[in-house]
Amino acid sequence: MENTIKKIKIPKLGMRSIKTFLSVFAALALSNLIGLDSFQATWTAFLCMQGSLIETTDMARVRGIGTIIGSGFSFAYLLISPDNLYIIPFGVLFIIYIGNVVGKTEYIKTASLVFLVISFRIVDVVDFQPAEYVIDRTFETFIGIGSALIINYYIKPPNPFVKLTSLDKELKVFLDNNLMIKDNYIVVRTLEGYRLKMDEFRNLIQFYHKEINSKKHNVDIKKYMNHLDLYRKAYSHIFVLMHTKNGMNESVRDYHIESINEIKSKLEYS
Repeated sequence: MENTIKKIKIPKLGMRSIKTFLSVFAALALSNLIGLDSFQATWTAFLCMQGSLIETTDMARVRGIGTIIGSGFSFAYLLISPDNLYIIPFGVLFIIYIGNVVGKTEYIKTASLVFLVISFRIVDVVDFQPAEYVIDRTFETFIGIGSALIINYYIKPPNPFVKLTSLDKELKVFLDNNLMIKDNYIVVRTLEGYRLKMDEFRNLIQFYHKEINSKKHNVDIKKYMNHLDLYRKAYSHIFVLMHTKNGMNESVRDYHIESINEIKSKLEYS
């Protein structure tokens, strides 16, 4: 029995899970404190808590601007004809159309959702005030956004560069261990795996080069961009050696092999 208990491993809560709980709790407490509906605030806090600061910031931006757009359309609907529900689909269509025209499609989903949530209000509210109602719902959203941003930034901020560093090491290891000269040719194992890792490395650089917390983590993003350029060059040389080795001029072959070795040396000392 004791051995069985020892084998049972209780999964640990990750920091993102804990911070999601804290942001939802903070949004709930603050919205209740000032007498607002807590659903919009807690829901937004949950959505905005992401694995990196830039993801949280991007989500907050989309949620914030989308909420303002959706709230504006809702206010217009509640003023013009609040009891005619069949106008609502036209409002959604108009939001989609405007988003496409101005090239801001990322806000369409949030704006439409907010428009629907606010427009389908409880119709039997006595002395219903459209302006007050829309402002409250909008403010609730920003309570959730603020809770997620503050908690994600000040409570053990995520370090998204761990994965970047890890991939950099994996690509270096590939060049060190999976490249060897055999019968004057380069023998490569799993070149496709190298390409996929290189693509992932590029995507991380593109995604995180604007990470607002990069200085805190002392990350030199230019170094990784330089490494990516070297990995691409190495891939090109390897690809040529693999696919044109039959009948390849000896001097051309030696050029590619020497180039790969030079790239490995640059990566070693950079």
